[in-house]
Amino acid sequence: MEKSPRYHALIVCISAAIRLEFQSYLHSILGRYISFDTIDLYQVHTPSQITGYQCILFSSDRVQDEFPLPVSAGVAQFVCTRTFNHAFLDQIIRIPPGERVYLVNDTYESIPILIQQFRDAGITQYQFIPYYPGCGESDETIQYAVTVGEPQLVPAHIKNVINIGNRIIDISTINELCVCFHLPASLSNQITQGYINRILQITKLTETYYSNYIFSHQLLQAVIQNLPAGICLMSSEGEITMLNRQFSLDLDTPEANACGKSLSALLPDVYSGLPFCQSTDYQLESKSGSPLSISILELSLPNHPPLYLVTSKKIPLTPEQEKELHGRRTDHMEARLLSNGFSNILTNQVLVKNMLEYARRLALYDFPVLIQGESGTQKKMIAEAIHRASNRRQQPFAVLPGTTSPQLAGILSSAEKGTLLIDRAEYLSLEMQDFLIEVLQHGSQESGGFQSPPSSNFRIIATAGHDLYEDVLKGTFREELFFLLNTASIDTIPLRERRNDIPVLMEHFFQNLFHDSNLRLKDIISPSLMEFLLSYDYPGNVQELLNLTRFFFTNYAAHPLILSQLPSYIRKRLKKPLARQSAVKNSILSLIAASPRIGRSSIKEALARRGNDLSEGKLRSILKELSDEGLIKINRTRGGCEITELGMTVL
Repeated sequence: MEKSPRYHALIVCISAAIRLEFQSYLHSILGRYISFDTIDLYQVHTPSQITGYQCILFSSDRVQDEFPLPVSAGVAQFVCTRTFNHAFLDQIIRIPPGERVYLVNDTYESIPILIQQFRDAGITQYQFIPYYPGCGESDETIQYAVTVGEPQLVPAHIKNVINIGNRIIDISTINELCVCFHLPASLSNQITQGYINRILQITKLTETYYSNYIFSHQLLQAVIQNLPAGICLMSSEGEITMLNRQFSLDLDTPEANACGKSLSALLPDVYSGLPFCQSTDYQLESKSGSPLSISILELSLPNHPPLYLVTSKKIPLTPEQEKELHGRRTDHMEARLLSNGFSNILTNQVLVKNMLEYARRLALYDFPVLIQGESGTQKKMIAEAIHRASNRRQQPFAVLPGTTSPQLAGILSSAEKGTLLIDRAEYLSLEMQDFLIEVLQHGSQESGGFQSPPSSNFRIIATAGHDLYEDVLKGTFREELFFLLNTASIDTIPLRERRNDIPVLMEHFFQNLFHDSNLRLKDIISPSLMEFLLSYDYPGNVQELLNLTRFFFTNYAAHPLILSQLPSYIRKRLKKPLARQSAVKNSILSLIAASPRIGRSSIKEALARRGNDLSEGKLRSILKELSDEGLIKINRTRGGCEITELGMTVL
């Protein structure tokens, strides 16, 4: 029969979960010799509750300081030394080196201790940032979080969460208990040996991981050094992290001193303001004045800051151009922007930014993309941005309309090595759909009277004004073609779901129309018109907003535009609600428009003369309805009633 433990220890802690965890952990190691009971700090009231224990374990210094009872000299007291569970080390080290990582807990108190313990364990490749309730808004650029048993506190935008559980009791506390209760030395040695063996196993895994990482890094360096083209890698901050000798030769710069610098630092000073951190192509000049082509491709990777792949190529010169180059100054160098990707798609909305981020990633691959969304949601602009950010960007971007075209063969030929956009795919005839299926599956084909060019080396992007699979279910679109086009899909977002972008876009459009980057929207649009524009549903989306901006531009005459200056198609739609109202409400609105600041008694008398004898209560009710609808303004005391801009517009 197994003997009961000779010794008794009491664990004092505030958290019930940690009390049970400590009790279970200590019992699994020392339960043969010591029994462990637990108690909540705030439930300790009488000396009898701690009688019979040879040792009291406090979960923290704070718990010991707040313990309400005196402890006799014969009772040992220990504050548990706690550390993170090293079993989770292999998960933590899978985070890419250099990342900023949230360290999440319910209080700040233990986070600095935990950060130091990570450092002591050799985890120094990350920037740990404390995150706890009340510390302020989260940083959406941070994509990784480590939490000690508090996953519910991790910011919602972070998908990469490593929950290492509550901190466990350190081996030092275990050894203190062994010494306190005079347990066999062999037991202490056995526990220590098991603990160290586990750490060594994890450390070995860590070393393997880093060895693989370093080997991959060395392999990448060896590959780019042996490429004949100029190659450079830039970080999200625009700093050069890797380059080969050919890139240094093209830019006339020493290779050894380039890493850690910005790309503009390797070029003449006149290019210092260029936005190199985007997918673009430039023609510029090196420091010696030689013409140079720079091609930048943004490598947008999931849950990782973007990287930029830069390639360089010297432009060959004729002997006459060489002579001219050496005979002129380079003070007036200009960079010619050859292409741009997503920078023209403006937004402040997180949903739209996420959609564009996904589109940037798709640009890195060559498979078909289907872009679906309402009319005017910039589908074609996104398609062209994908092309301009891809490795085909220096090749053609050809558009095939979603109707049968007599120039079909010519359009397909013009897309060779570039991108073919099938615009409004929902309008493709069944014959055209069959032909495209043959082209996408078998390359050069003749089908249904259509003939493809000798080769079909182009990337396919398609747009549709609604969910194209609905047409598949109706039988008007071939299911086979749908799945050929829909390798990846993007759903655009209507303007009514991104209303914060309305003033941003409109101000940008006005600045372009007026050729004035300092122009502000409030100088052109009155507050009441702006209020309406922010609530309007825009069935034509961004295209309609652009059209409205152009319309306002032609009507602007040094004074802010008002509601009545909306286009007629919108004004007529505003009048429809009024037409459905009673004739009495229309009469009241007309009276207020004709007599600003007219009072209720005057309105009542005028209606009576027209044969509408209303009670005081009924008139008050109608005036309140008109006010709630924003058609009139009821002033206090003797101010009477005034018609609003909206009221004038609908009247």
